[in-house]
Amino acid sequence: MYNTIYPGYVQSYYNINQRQIQPKQDEEKSSASSKNTDNEKQDAARQNKQSAGAYFPNGEKVAVDYTKKQIGLEQILSDFRNTASAIGTPDDIKNEVSSYLSLVESQAQKSNPNREIIQSNLKNASKILDEYITNTLKKPSKVVEDWVDTLFLQPIDFKVQKAEEKIPASVQEPEIIEEKIEVPPQTITEEPAENEEPLHIEENIQSQPNEVHNEIYVPKDERLKRMFIQAKKYAAAENKETALSSFKNSMNYAEEIGDEQTQAMIHFEEGRLYSEFNKPEDALYNYAIAALQTEDNNLKARAYLSMGKIYDDYINFEPAVDHYSAAAAYAGEADNLKIQSKALSDLAEIHARRYDKNNADMFMKLAAISANSTKDEKVIGVIYAKNAKMQNKLGEKAKALTSYSASTEAYSKLSEHENLAKNYREAALIMKDYGNKAKAKTLLNKAYSAARNTDNSELRMLILQDMALIS
Repeated sequence: MYNTIYPGYVQSYYNINQRQIQPKQDEEKSSASSKNTDNEKQDAARQNKQSAGAYFPNGEKVAVDYTKKQIGLEQILSDFRNTASAIGTPDDIKNEVSSYLSLVESQAQKSNPNREIIQSNLKNASKILDEYITNTLKKPSKVVEDWVDTLFLQPIDFKVQKAEEKIPASVQEPEIIEEKIEVPPQTITEEPAENEEPLHIEENIQSQPNEVHNEIYVPKDERLKRMFIQAKKYAAAENKETALSSFKNSMNYAEEIGDEQTQAMIHFEEGRLYSEFNKPEDALYNYAIAALQTEDNNLKARAYLSMGKIYDDYINFEPAVDHYSAAAAYAGEADNLKIQSKALSDLAEIHARRYDKNNADMFMKLAAISANSTKDEKVIGVIYAKNAKMQNKLGEKAKALTSYSASTEAYSKLSEHENLAKNYREAALIMKDYGNKAKAKTLLNKAYSAARNTDNSELRMLILQDMALIS
């Protein structure tokens, strides 16, 4: 599976206008920048003209190289159909699009597929979808056509299995339970994947010495591995100054032995620390270098997600959207549905805050698809709970209750009592808004019962106050 949303159309912006964030030009960063500039891989990336240009915090122009992997035409067709479904395309338009996609499949099944015919039919299908998006949003859209144009700048495998040999697409619209609001949820304070760091890093390292394990890169060099682990221990213990000093020592040695992947990972870790220091300029600088320097799409996705969060926090809509989109794209390249669902959910939230219902709903659906595909009940619970909060904010209370139901079902399998209590409480408040006090009381009783299995006395008090107000 390659990127399932904005597969190649990734534009990045690296200036936060409100705070005029620009990188410091101190000797340390100049040195790091010059070393990165000397790197042959980065030079090649900067010379690549196939993608829309972008700039990193140090002012260097960057062009993302999308030509490293061959994309399968079958996956393109699958993503095309999933996109058409996700944006709520009417049946008549969907059928028209499908007719062009069928022509593409027929051509691709020939011994020598004609590239021009395939590209032409995909372009025709994209124009139909863009016209629908334009009419729906009341503003011009070429996002699907731009996506197709970008795809054809990359190597494509035009082989497509014949219809009778085909396997159904693995990513499908999740089945949403439409029960009458027996169970619902709320916003989760825990977010999937992005900030999770196992405290016992050594155990993971021993089991997977040279691989990315739980999204943590492990250096091959024994000395560098020890230095990197120690720095992460300091960071986990919130000893930030010591952690930064330790990471800088690790960086010096990583540069000495030429371990570029560890250098990228150290930049990412430094970015996280600078974010905690509330130094967004330094955080952006390090995240951006990490994204450029690594070949690991998991790390790229995490770096773009982190940059998107910074721009989002500073209410920079366009760069936040672009970085979240890049995160979703690279996560798709890495088959990391956990990060992809998080990025798509962040895209939904940023549109929901602007009361853009159409885009918010589209990204909520995509986030749900990605979350369900993880088969991870925690991720499913978090994403549906977050969807519910957005839907409630947008006045879609019935949809919110349905999402709460799906989230609560996932949390029930994990005995996540605190999240269950929050879900029931939020659902009860919606039922109260509906004027259904009896149902609200029932849900609050469930909320309190779940809360009793936690140490969260504040949550129990809130639920008791809600009960008193409803009585």
